[in-house]
Amino acid sequence: MKRTAIALSLGLSAVLPAAALAEGEHETHHSAEQQGQVATPASPAMPMESMNGPSSTMMQGMSAECVTAMQKMMQAIMATSSPVAATPVSKDAPAFTQAYIEAMDAMHAPMAQGVMADDPDIAFVRGMIPHHQGAIEMARVVQQHGDDPQTKVWAAQVIEAQEREIAEMENWLSENGNSASFDLGRTGGTVYSANEGGSTISALDLATGTVNDVAIPVAPHNVDLTPDGRLLLAVGTPASGNDDSEGHGHDGDAAGLLVILDLRDLAKPATTVEIGSHPAHVVADRNGRAFASVSGSNEIAVVDLAQGKVVARIGTGAYPHGLRLSPDGAELYVANVEDGSVSVIDTQRLNEAARISVGAAPVQVGFTPDGTRAYVSLRDEDRVAVIDTASREVEGKIDVGPGPIQLMATPDGKYVYVANQGSEAAPNDTVSVINTESGQVTKTVKTGLGAHGVWVSSDGAFVFVTNISDDSVSIIDAQRQEVVATVPVGDGPNGIVHGHSR
Repeated sequence: MKRTAIALSLGLSAVLPAAALAEGEHETHHSAEQQGQVATPASPAMPMESMNGPSSTMMQGMSAECVTAMQKMMQAIMATSSPVAATPVSKDAPAFTQAYIEAMDAMHAPMAQGVMADDPDIAFVRGMIPHHQGAIEMARVVQQHGDDPQTKVWAAQVIEAQEREIAEMENWLSENGNSASFDLGRTGGTVYSANEGGSTISALDLATGTVNDVAIPVAPHNVDLTPDGRLLLAVGTPASGNDDSEGHGHDGDAAGLLVILDLRDLAKPATTVEIGSHPAHVVADRNGRAFASVSGSNEIAVVDLAQGKVVARIGTGAYPHGLRLSPDGAELYVANVEDGSVSVIDTQRLNEAARISVGAAPVQVGFTPDGTRAYVSLRDEDRVAVIDTASREVEGKIDVGPGPIQLMATPDGKYVYVANQGSEAAPNDTVSVINTESGQVTKTVKTGLGAHGVWVSSDGAFVFVTNISDDSVSIIDAQRQEVVATVPVGDGPNGIVHGHSR
């Protein structure tokens, strides 16, 4: 077991910015973008001499008219004592009108919240990010519904400019926005990442900020906790002991294992259960069972955890991967990557009750807390399919970032966070935030390269994202929908789970 103290005051009301821990090409790329900005005079309302370093550089790239207009809008918002109420709109209004109103309503509260920061520069930037995102969403509406070539040109220009400025502002915040307090200790517990490249699990204690790396006998692809919080489960291919050229030391020909770790003593040797070829994901139910997808044989292995053995096998579609239990535990949804379907497993009868066609390369599923909808990431479509669980039919699809992998809904059911990994040649570094009411992406959060695994804390305060290409975990403040810390973990972090300390 390797124990590392990270440079984060997680339990002491402050978190260092992501940039303090990030290294390499990602940060260099943003610096190059900022250097390409053209300096313009500052607005009298925001004297440039009052801003120092990166703040001044970033603000000089904005026109005086833009700064003035933004400040007037923020001053109007600050004059209100509570977030702006939703704008009333007739149900008979055209779809584009409703979309415009939804875009504007979505930005009001985050803007009002952003400008409440104690520092005036930070307040400005935090208020402007949702403002820019609102402009992007409005531009997308006219791209979808408009028919005038000029408005489409303007919309494209707005999207390009605002996305660039959002990236610059978020980068500036990561370096300068640490005056705000983020107490991860109030959520508490431990975040576990499955480090497939290094055959370890990293355990991040939110109260102390320490990271323990625990060696296990597989290259873990995914992890889960039993509902009672006593056992940590991991699945993967056995470690070979000889690292290959990419640092993935595992034997692809060996039968895959379910690894069972006792959280009361992580140094204690793990229990292992052979489950089959190329295991992908695992979930545990309240009846002492684990369900593991076995991609090599197109089935789910059902393991009795007390006995430590496979007690049933259930056939699925081709190459089952991500899987989640419905909130009531009655059904298990399994994403079948190679045949574009989701298998619906009856957890009592232990059979496949239905198979739903969803689209190209489904990777993971996630339920809303009430169980009425299931969201499925479609890696090769850059979209997320939405399933009505009552009818077992796809009711729509939502465009997200490139190569979406894991996703998860917040406990209040208002948002679904989707990690966009991109491709091996072009790893992506974003998380798409879907508003479940509007069925649209209302925010794109910048994380680390190769955003892959997603987990939301049970209190809804934080979202944890593994960055498979950066060997890190990004921590997103769910209220502000922005990264507040980036934590180095083991090699190639994949699946992730959060649980409360016992």
